[in-house]
Amino acid sequence: MTPADRRATSILVPSAGSTAGIGVIRSLGAAGYRVHAAASDPRALGIRSRFATARVLHPPAFSDELVPWLRDYVARHNIRMVTPGLGLDLRQSAIADLKNLFPMSTDANVLDATSSKSDLFSRLLEGDASHRANLPPSLVCDFDSEVVSEKALSALPLPLFIKLDGRLARKRGGDAVIRVASVAEAQRKLDLLAAKYHRVLVQGYAPGRGVGAFILRWNDRSIAKMMHMRLHEMPHTGGASSLRRTWWHERIMNDAERKLSYLDWQGVAMVEYRWDSTTDQFYLMEMNLRFWGSLHLALYAGVDFPLLLADAFLFGELPSTSVQASRDVICRNTFPFEIGYLVSLWRDTEVPWSHKLYSGLEAVSLSFNPRVRNDLFFPGDRWLYFIRLKEMIPELRGMIMRGLGRG
Repeated sequence: MTPADRRATSILVPSAGSTAGIGVIRSLGAAGYRVHAAASDPRALGIRSRFATARVLHPPAFSDELVPWLRDYVARHNIRMVTPGLGLDLRQSAIADLKNLFPMSTDANVLDATSSKSDLFSRLLEGDASHRANLPPSLVCDFDSEVVSEKALSALPLPLFIKLDGRLARKRGGDAVIRVASVAEAQRKLDLLAAKYHRVLVQGYAPGRGVGAFILRWNDRSIAKMMHMRLHEMPHTGGASSLRRTWWHERIMNDAERKLSYLDWQGVAMVEYRWDSTTDQFYLMEMNLRFWGSLHLALYAGVDFPLLLADAFLFGELPSTSVQASRDVICRNTFPFEIGYLVSLWRDTEVPWSHKLYSGLEAVSLSFNPRVRNDLFFPGDRWLYFIRLKEMIPELRGMIMRGLGRG
């Protein structure tokens, strides 16, 4: 494989409005691939990336027009690879002839086990002791075959988290996580959700902080891996990673690799855990078998997951040893996640004012710390940071005032 081979190869990157999609566009474009940045929203930030060769709008996910559009676009532009992000169910016979464009497992048995959070936990519970290990207290609620009992919910530690998958919606619905404080509240929520979803996953509280294991498996081995620790989340009680640093925990990585091997997964994976530093116990929370929101941290730390995946998938180029990350690299998503983190903190009446004041001073310090990288302030494409800032200015004042309780 030569640089000319990459320059002659076109890759379609959907989800160009997401931070993950922007990272993929930058990675592949910087390496010389012809990147077709695609989104359903003309305001998508990734469409404006300088690393995009072509910019295109596609029909909304789950619409009847999406598959015909993809079939036509692939043929007209000689697309050789489509990165995850279109939301297509590769188990459908209607796109059987397009599956060879996706750099991931496309076997129906693998996809059945990984298509939703509830299916994933059900499959892991069918495995041996190592596959069932480190799972939090959980309950798969199948509304088509059983009624969820209050006794079963009472066995889970509070608060409870109800996890929804759009793929399991009866009509159309999105992914979401609903936090509930009591069994009675959970029962009411589940009664309402039964009419909208076939299955949901309910998880009990798992102590600790969010950490992630990121792995690229190809030809049944891990060719790239890294880990991070979440320093801030949005909202501050748990959610998307807004500030994180590279980190390492051998037992967690081994657990993630065992589970992915058991599932026979090929491709990229983000395996999310909660880790309790006082006991060193950890719990698997979920797997995202696609590129993830904190992908820029990996790029800054020297693990170019999108490029490694494309080279392996298209040209069979594999590193001789597993690529791993530099240590102590810190990265943040200032707009909107770090702002959202601060707002959620300031609005929380249980957080003391001393901590709220510290969080404001910390935000200023992070902004002037040259060691702290930023998702959007990426070399060669920094103007996306300023575009996002300009777009958010009208919202910032309202967000801050609401955080202070004045709006």
